Parts: sequence; C-alpha cells; structure tokens
Amino acid sequence: MDINIKYISICITVLFLTACGGGGGQSPSSVPPVSEIPPDENTSKPVDDDGLPPVFLSPAQKQIKENHIVVMQVLTSDVNVPVNYSLEGDDVSSLYIYNNGTLVFQSNPDYEAPKDSNGDNLYQVKVKATDAKGNSSYQDINITVTDIADEDNTGDGDGDFIPDNIETMLGMDPADADEDSDGKDDGLQSSGSFGDNFFNMQWHLRDYEARVTNKSNVKTEGLEGITDLDVIGLYHHYMGFNSGNPIIVQVVDTGIDAIHEDLIDNMDLSRSYKGENQGVPSETDIHGTMVAGIMASRALNGKGVRGIIPFANISGSDWLDEQTLEALTTVWLTGNGANEIAVSNNSWGSYFDTDLDYEIIMKEGVSKLRDGKGRIYVFAAGNDREDNGNTNLQYMLSNRYAIVVTGVKNDNTHADYASSGANILISGYSGNYVDDSPTIGTTIKMGQAGSYTWDGDKAGNYTYLMNGTSAASPTVAASIALVLEACPALTWRDIRYLLATTARKVDDANTDWINNAAGWHFNINYGFGLVNAKGMIERCKSQGYTVLPTEKSVKVSEINNTVIPDDESVQQVTLNMDDNISVEWVEVTIDNDSPYASDYRIELVSPEGTRVTLMQEGTCNRYDCIPYKNWMEGGFRLSTAAMLDEGSKGMWTVEISDRISGNTGTLKSIELQVYGH
Repeated sequence: MDINIKYISICITVLFLTACGGGGGQSPSSVPPVSEIPPDENTSKPVDDDGLPPVFLSPAQKQIKENHIVVMQVLTSDVNVPVNYSLEGDDVSSLYIYNNGTLVFQSNPDYEAPKDSNGDNLYQVKVKATDAKGNSSYQDINITVTDIADEDNTGDGDGDFIPDNIETMLGMDPADADEDSDGKDDGLQSSGSFGDNFFNMQWHLRDYEARVTNKSNVKTEGLEGITDLDVIGLYHHYMGFNSGNPIIVQVVDTGIDAIHEDLIDNMDLSRSYKGENQGVPSETDIHGTMVAGIMASRALNGKGVRGIIPFANISGSDWLDEQTLEALTTVWLTGNGANEIAVSNNSWGSYFDTDLDYEIIMKEGVSKLRDGKGRIYVFAAGNDREDNGNTNLQYMLSNRYAIVVTGVKNDNTHADYASSGANILISGYSGNYVDDSPTIGTTIKMGQAGSYTWDGDKAGNYTYLMNGTSAASPTVAASIALVLEACPALTWRDIRYLLATTARKVDDANTDWINNAAGWHFNINYGFGLVNAKGMIERCKSQGYTVLPTEKSVKVSEINNTVIPDDESVQQVTLNMDDNISVEWVEVTIDNDSPYASDYRIELVSPEGTRVTLMQEGTCNRYDCIPYKNWMEGGFRLSTAAMLDEGSKGMWTVEISDRISGNTGTLKSIELQVYGH
C-alpha cells in the first residue's frame, strides 16, 4: 500500500506484492507510542447474567425513501451486553445487519426496480437476536421503500452546489440556497445538520475555504492559480447520485470500516468482499478506510468530511490481507455486479515485477465490464523517489490498462517521496509530510485517529494524516467517477485520453517537461499533469468529443547483439516503423545481459523528435537498493504515453548509455510496440 506517513509505520510483506509505507524519508523513531492509538474495543465487557432472551425495543415497521441504504438501528433490552444479530426471511438477500444492530440494504434500494421477493417494495425479514448466554428471540420487520420524485432533475435551481434531486432525497429545499440563513450556500457548509464539519479543512476540495479558515496547516500565501481539484463547480450537477443509480467505486485495499458514520450510507455490500466472500463487509482497517473516505465519504450529513464523489456507492475489498490470484480475478472482474463498478482504486504496488497476471485480468475487465466500455483501474505510483525507485519497474503498472498516479503537494509541486516514471499518466493531490505541508483530510477507522485529528473530533473518527501516492490515487479515481457520471459513454481509452489532454500543467520550473509533436506536455514526474475533472467533463459534454476508434497496434523488432561500452557513450538503435497509427501507448522491450542493468540510462525518441527518459541510471528496485541482478536479461518492458497523438510511422530511436562504471552488457534485441488508432 502506497501510504507514506512519517508518524505511522505501515509495512506488510505478502504473497504477491510488498505493500510498504516507508519510502520518502520515514523515520522509525517518529512512530507514536502505542498509548496514543486507541484500542479497537473495550477489553472489559459486561456480562449478561439475567438468563432472559433479548427483548426487542425497535419498531417492527419501517418506511424509508428509496436511495437510502441505512434502514434502522435494531435495539434490544440487552443494551449493555453483547448481542449477536442475524437475518432470516424472504428478503434476506437484499439486507444485512451489522453486529451493532444497524440494519442496512446491501445495495442502493431503487423504487423503480425493486428487489424484494414480491416486487412490491415491501421487504420482509426476521431478525434473530442472541445474547451471550445463547438465549434467542425474533422480530419480524417490514420495510417499505417509497418513491422520490424528480430523480432525473440534475439541475441546481437555487445554485447552492447541490443538484435538486439530491436535495429532494435528503429532505432539503431545492428552491432555497441558504436554508439556515447564515449567508453561506448549503453545499459549502461546514456546520449544521446538512454540513460537513471538517469540509473547510479539505484543501484538496476547496483551497479557498481552507485558506480563509487557516486550518489544517494550510498555507495562506505564496500559492498561485488553482491549488485544489476544482470540482466544487461540478457539484451543481454531479455528485455521484446519478439520478438514483449511484456511480459505484471500488476500493481494493486492506479493508474498510463499513459502519463508519461517514461511509455507511454509501457502502454497497452486495459488491464488497471479505476475502473471497462476497456480499459482506470487508475486514476493517485504517488504510482502506482513509482511501474510501477520500473517494466517497458522504456529504451533507452533519458529520465529518466529504468525499470527492460524495454520493457514489463504495464496493470494498480487503484483498491485500489475503492475496490470491483467484480472489483478485473475482474482485476485479468476475464477481456478481462487477459490470456496474465504474472505477477500481488500488493504492498499493510492488517495487519490481514482471508478472503478467495482473494485466491479463485488467485486459478482460476493460474489454467486458461496463457493457464493454471497460472498468477503469487506477494505481498509486509508489513512494520511492528518495530511494531512486521508478514506476516502470512494475509490469503491473507499465501497461496501458493501468492508470498510474503520482502525488502532488498543495503548492503544485511533486511530493518529496512520489516516484517518477515514463509510464505515469496523471497526478493527484497527496500533500507531502504532515509536519511540513498540508496533507489530506479523510475518514479513519472509527476511534483510531489518536492525536492526528482536528478540534471537534472527540471520537477520533477523522484524520488529516493521509498522504503518499495512496492518497493521490483515490483523488484521481474519484475524479474519473465524476466524469463517468457526466459522460457514461466514455470507454477506458477515452478516459485515458481525456486525462492526458485536459491535465493541468503544474510546476513550470521543473526541467523534465517536454512538449511532444502533437502539442501535449508530459513530464516523468507528473505524467501529463494534474487531474482536471472539470476540463474532462467540459470536453466530453460540450466540445463535440467522439469516442476513440477501434484500437490498433503495430510492432517492429531488431536483433542487435551489441556490447554497450562502460564509458557513458550513447549507443543508438533505430527501428523503422512502416505502419502509421495515432499513438496512445508505446512499449519498448529490451533484452540485455548486464548483471547491473540499472547502470543504464534509456531514452526513446519518436519519429517526430519527442524524447522521453524510460529509465534513469541508478534506479533502485528495493530488493537491496543495488540494481537487482540482470533484470533486463530475457527482455524487460518499459512503457510510456508521452508520444500521445503523434504518428507511429518512421524511424524510432532507442538510446542506451552505461552511466555507472564497473560492468558491461550486451544488447541482444529490442522490440517496439505501439498501440493507438
């Protein structure tokens, strides 16, 4: 998991991938004492010794509006002792009850498409309550789902940054922009029953608000231009509600606190996983909860923070805890309801891999899911800049199906830890370190914030501690989900193309920016720049954008068998491409037998003169921070989208130079493959 926190050490070695927070200068001495982190639960529990079964105190009839996942809190007379709840009955497949008695729908109830056994929007279940002595009692509960008018009304008649259909669903007045008459639009509230208490701390959503309140260590001067995601204006029409069919975002991680007060209203348990078991909450964990909160913590509920797409539904998975390829196939591709999941966020990665299994699954996902338009797979780039890491060392990331995201601080420069690489497509906000710049405000496992939260969060359910490319990735994934609500016909390739061609160029002083022959800017530290959901929606909605033609690919290769001298001289290999397509993605596979392949700098030059660095000398793959064996022998693939929209026809040049003395190797062959249209 690509979390990068100076104060909490998270490092897990698992079957397939090493998930480790620690790149970017983490200091073990900075780990807080255990006493600062509250325990998961009270270890001294009361004992039930009355010998009587629980008596139900909650009602047997409940009426709720459609699009509300939480039904009710089931209560019994045994309020101070453990009670185990379970469900039986005709509609048990549509509902779920948590251990604390919270009864919820497994997925968003839709009046127009009822899932109850009779199809009449009356859901009937029997709740079984069992006390610590094994005594049980039962209650029949009938839940009536009622219709909400004007679900399709995505306008914002009162201009308060909340679509009218969401206001109707929440019981707000869609004709009154300031219901509490405090002079602030309802959609920008950080107080009151429809506010989000720490919204004014979330600089990545609205930097102006954070600066005005001078909260969360936000800089108040020295920043120019847009220093947030610029999504607030989109909320006039798009917040993930999608006319009552919420956009579904997936968080593949270490688990989510599904009963978190700011997540429970958005949890889609029908598409969630505990290991390989579907339809139940995942394990509960800090990291996944922080990621989920960045994406889709609920807005306008009088609680803590706001997600980027705050009325989307969340599919959770704790796959990182028990990694098997079979389980990942289910989570990413074949599970029930997989077709409707728009975006999978994966805030984790390896340091070096040549495993093709991940992209094989993604290839199926982009060709079959979302009715053939493809699920979007978003990944954290990694936190290894200060250890000379490079995202192009991971096959899981160096393929055209993975959208690789690196991290940017609130001054629009790259985070100190954020890995670079020619295969990075886009940047998202992550902050740097909590002691030197603003980091990301989000949810955390209930009660686990310790001292890393704001005044007013007495329960410790929220934190400003989240950073790393683990934080950047969900800012992009959620932004993409907003775009897919606005423009659902976009394919996975269209999303990549729009991300690249609308990205905001940041950090003009950085010397690694290039302008390709088609006019697009690119940088191995930023990809094409900072994610721009607003620009993507403007392009796909109002500028006549048409989806990309069918994908094509062309390939050329050469047997070489040339020794690369150990003297920093540049060796050029030219490959002539006869076929012409418009470039979307380029892969270069190099077979070289040097025992220290990281001695090489490798650059690719297109027929139109665009040059990009595919690999820098001294790159470390974290096995021992000395180039790992002969990792290019047999062929190693490096990738980039830097030549986007250029033509493939003509002479491509690969330049290789040995920049670190001591070893030599023979370049056996090079293969160049271009994907495009």
